[in-house]
Amino acid sequence: MMEVPFDLEEFFEDAPIQRLDLNTLRRLNPRKCWPVQKAIDRMGALSAEAQGLKRVLTSYDKLIDSDDGQVLYLMWKKDPNHEKSSIVIGILKIGYKCLYLMDASMKTFKTTPLCILDFYVHDTLQRRGNGHALFEYMIQHEGSSVEKVAIDKPSDSLLQFMNKYYALTNPLWQSTNYVVYAPFFDFLRPSDEVDDNRKQLVSSKTEALMQNEKQKPQRARMHDSVAGIMYGGSSIPKRVLAAPDTPQGRKNARDFGHQTIW
Repeated sequence: MMEVPFDLEEFFEDAPIQRLDLNTLRRLNPRKCWPVQKAIDRMGALSAEAQGLKRVLTSYDKLIDSDDGQVLYLMWKKDPNHEKSSIVIGILKIGYKCLYLMDASMKTFKTTPLCILDFYVHDTLQRRGNGHALFEYMIQHEGSSVEKVAIDKPSDSLLQFMNKYYALTNPLWQSTNYVVYAPFFDFLRPSDEVDDNRKQLVSSKTEALMQNEKQKPQRARMHDSVAGIMYGGSSIPKRVLAAPDTPQGRKNARDFGHQTIW
């Protein structure tokens, strides 16, 4: 089992599962809380080793440097045999990534789902319901459903896990090595339909603008016609400001007095 020579209860309020988002991880920085970093890094290394990966997927630094809302769920308990020690049971790392996914009929969907990025329960503590408890805790706290998650490069054991606990079969492998299941696409609209609706909306707005531009000369000619009727086809006289009791003022009243009714 994975033991940490430190009582994690000094850092974690929740047991047996702690949700570590970016803000929480920054607060638990290695200078003050080095056991947290050690626990994360060690479990990340064990996960990569168990999956036969050449590079580690999960570490404290990788979580801090992520830009896709990564969160680590860490399951732990106090060591019953050592008062100042803790036992780390498992980790589950998630994130939210913008993905293009295809269903069984080859229709493309653009979406930003909850993604399972790393999932590991220590070898000595497997087959005891720990993985299921950890996964269920994560789903509830993220407000999602199992059918709506995308899994990054799942191992055979993880696919078996999804089948055993959630009856999800026939995984749909994507070109990006993500896996989703058929119910994932329920109530989603393919990208081409969304694009077509956007194109129609843009086309309607463009047509309305063009129609408005075409009508501008007509409105201008109508304005000129009204002016021609009012002034007998001659040029529209210019109004010269003058006091109302002067000859020019009385002329203005005759020529422009009708404007007060418009």
